[in-house]
Amino acid sequence: MSAPSQQPTKQSSATASSASSGSAERRVNLLREPAETAPARCLMYAIFSDIVASPFDTDAVVARDAIQFSEIRLPYTLANPDEYVNAWRDRDIGALKTEYSGLFEVGSDGPPVPIREDLHRNQPAGVREDIVRFYDYFGYGLAEKFAWAPDHLSVELEFMHFLAYKESECDVDHAVSFQLAQLDFAERHLVVWVSELAQRIVDRQPEALYAKLVASLSEFVVKDFEWQRSTIELTQ
Repeated sequence: MSAPSQQPTKQSSATASSASSGSAERRVNLLREPAETAPARCLMYAIFSDIVASPFDTDAVVARDAIQFSEIRLPYTLANPDEYVNAWRDRDIGALKTEYSGLFEVGSDGPPVPIREDLHRNQPAGVREDIVRFYDYFGYGLAEKFAWAPDHLSVELEFMHFLAYKESECDVDHAVSFQLAQLDFAERHLVVWVSELAQRIVDRQPEALYAKLVASLSEFVVKDFEWQRSTIELTQ
């Protein structure tokens, strides 16, 4: 894996802190070499963003391609994501639409399993605003058709893809703000709700393909966050 995935498809200066971090100084240690780790992580975020996007609204740009998962050199091990991604790729688009809408869109009291963070977390104050603040600060502008749902899981994952892409394109000094932003955004958003989302899908439809896909995504989000945290240290 020598090159990052393409730039984000939903999309219309380096410092030692990200847009949302506190005043503590932080530094990236030698475990994190952008040229070695960012491209593979960038690709995985793009794949999962495609997979959890609405099959009614988007065409999968990355996940539909033939992917050799054995060649994606992540700094940690995942349990067979290729099995579920291949199953998703082979599934008839009509069947995907039926399963997706039944889980995430259709319901007399709203979607059975909300795939938007704000709805999943029962609309706590400031969640959407914080997400948009991240996007604005780093220049991640959404196309009009996606702008109404900045908290959709697919969009949040593509933002992480965008940050990892930027990390991979920068020299070491200029990559710091993108590295810190990935940790902060994952901590404030993805790790807060993705594992709960995976469990809610399993509880509702344990045999559904999306149950397996989002469980695999949850493993990736948690392991990626733990690895990121191991690469960033507070300075004295």
